[in-house]
Amino acid sequence: MKVCEYIVKLLNEHNVTHIFGYIGGYNQDIVDALHKNGGIKFILNYHEQASAFAVNAYSVIKEQPAVATSSGAPSSLNLVAGIAEAYFDSNPCVFIVGSAHSLATRKDKRLRQNTFEEIDMVHLVSDITKYAVKIENAKDIKYELEKAFYIANEGRKGPVLVDIPYNIAREEIDTTNLKSFEPPETNYDDFNTDDALTLLKNSQKPVILLGGGTRSSKARKYLKHLLDKVKIPVVASLCGLDTLSHNHECFKGFIGHYGNRYANLALANADCVFVLGSRLDERQLGGYLSKFADGCKVVRVDIDKIELGRKLPETISIYNSVENFLEKLSERDFKGMDFSRWLNVISIWEKRYPSYDLSKKELIANNFLHVISDYLPDDAIICADVGQNQMCTAQSLKLSDERRLINSAGYGSMGFSLPAAIGAAYAKKDTCIVSINGDGGIQMNIQELHTLKRDNLPVNVIILNNNCLGMIRRLQENMYDNNTFISVDGYSVPDFEAISKAYKIPYLKVSSQNEYKLVKDFISSKHPTLIEVCLPVEMTNYPEPGCLIDKQVPLLSDTEMELVKKECNFD
Repeated sequence: MKVCEYIVKLLNEHNVTHIFGYIGGYNQDIVDALHKNGGIKFILNYHEQASAFAVNAYSVIKEQPAVATSSGAPSSLNLVAGIAEAYFDSNPCVFIVGSAHSLATRKDKRLRQNTFEEIDMVHLVSDITKYAVKIENAKDIKYELEKAFYIANEGRKGPVLVDIPYNIAREEIDTTNLKSFEPPETNYDDFNTDDALTLLKNSQKPVILLGGGTRSSKARKYLKHLLDKVKIPVVASLCGLDTLSHNHECFKGFIGHYGNRYANLALANADCVFVLGSRLDERQLGGYLSKFADGCKVVRVDIDKIELGRKLPETISIYNSVENFLEKLSERDFKGMDFSRWLNVISIWEKRYPSYDLSKKELIANNFLHVISDYLPDDAIICADVGQNQMCTAQSLKLSDERRLINSAGYGSMGFSLPAAIGAAYAKKDTCIVSINGDGGIQMNIQELHTLKRDNLPVNVIILNNNCLGMIRRLQENMYDNNTFISVDGYSVPDFEAISKAYKIPYLKVSSQNEYKLVKDFISSKHPTLIEVCLPVEMTNYPEPGCLIDKQVPLLSDTEMELVKKECNFD
C-alpha cells in the first residue's frame, strides 16, 4: 500500500468525513487517494486561507479534530492564518501539507532555496502549533498521524501540522509492522469541590464566568444541571457566549472591553467569581488596570496549567477540565443557597443599560441584530467576522436555545466569517448558517461566495456596510485628531448587489428600520443569500471601551455610579 493510501485509511479510522483545502502538485497523491477511496469528501475552497478558517469552525461544531490540506510553499503559507486561529482559540485542527521531494530540499540554512516551492513549514509554524513534524521516513506515517490526532484533541486543544514530501507519499509500505503511537498518561489535579462550595456558601454576589473552555456539549450539559440546582448569575467572554442559552434566567451577558454594561457591572462587583476556561486577558477585564472587587474570592479552573495564577490572585486554582469540575460540582447539595436578590439587581441593570435601543428611528447595527435574532431557527449557527460587526453581534444578538456563535477571538482575523460559515455548513447539514461581516472583512475572502453557490450551502451572508473600516475609524477619531486616513479617506467598497448577481446569489438591501421585517422571509435554510445593511459611516458600538471594566464609554454619571454601589450593598 502506498503512503498516500494509508493516510486515507487512517483518516477514515479517525472518523474524518470532510477535508478542506486546495490541490497542487505536492499533495496530488493524497488528493487522488481520497478520490479513489470515496469515503471522504474534499471541499475545494478558492484560497487556502479560507480552507484553514473553514476547518476551524468545522472542528468547533463537530467537537473533533478536523483536517485541511495544501500543496507546496505558497499553498501551505496561505494556511498560516488559520493555523494561528486554531492555536489561539484552541480548536483541534490537523493540517496535512504536501512538500517538495525530501532529497531536493536544502540541507544548509545559509542557502536561500534549493528547489521549487520549498519552505521549512515545521519551523515556520513552530510557535503557533502544539506539534509540527516533517515525515522523513515512510515507516513513521502511522506513528506521526496518530500522534497528531491525539495532540490536537488532548488537553487544551489546538493545531498540529504534518509535512509530507511528495516522494514519501508515493512510497510503498508494509502496513503490518508500522509503529503505533501510545498516548502518555495525563496528570491533572485531583480535586474535590468542598472548598469551592464553601466559598459559594459564604458569598452574596457570586458570578460564573464562562470562557472558551466551556463550549463542549458535556460542559454545557453539566452547567445546566448545576443551574437547575442553584441559580447563579452567568456572564461570558467572546468564546463562551454560546455555552448557555441567552434566554436562561441565569445568563447575564457578555463581558469585556465591548461587553454589555450590566455584565461588566456584575463582574466588577462580585464577591466570588468562578472563572471557567477563560484566559482573563486585558480585553476581557476591560483594561490592564482592571481587577475584581477587593476581597473577591476567585475559583479558577483551566486545562492549561500555565494560565493558572497568571493574571489575578486566585483563591483556588484547579488544573483540570471544566467538564470534570462542573460534573463534580453539580452533584453537590446547594441547600440554603439563594442568590435571587443578586440576580434581581443584575436584571435591573440589564433593563437600565441595554446594548440596543429599539426606540431609535435610525438604522443601528445593534438594533438590527437584536431584531433579526427572532427570525433565526433555534439551532442556527452564526459566524462573526472581526471589527465593529463582531462586537455588535456579541452585544446584541440573542443566542437562545441551541444556537452557536463562532468567532476569531484571540487571533482576530478579518476575512474569517465567510469561510467559517462554510465549515459550519458542512459540519451540521440542513441548518441555517449566518455569516456576519463588515464591508472590509467580507472582501478578504469574497471569492468563497462561489463555494456557497457551487455547493448550494444555506449560508446567509450579512454585510453591515458603513463604507469604512469602522473600528480603526473610531481609533483615529479618539486618538489621532480625527485623521481618518485609509479607514475612510482612500477607502471604498464595491457594489455588493452587482457582486451577488455575478455569483447568482439572491440579494436583499436593508436601508431603514422599516425593512428589518423583510429579512424574516429572506433568510433561508436551503440556499445561500446575501443581505446588505446600509449603515451610517459614523456607526459606533454601544458601549465602547473605557479605562476600567465598569467605566465604559459613555461613562455613567456620578449619580448612577452611586446608585449602582447602593444596589450592591447587601449589608
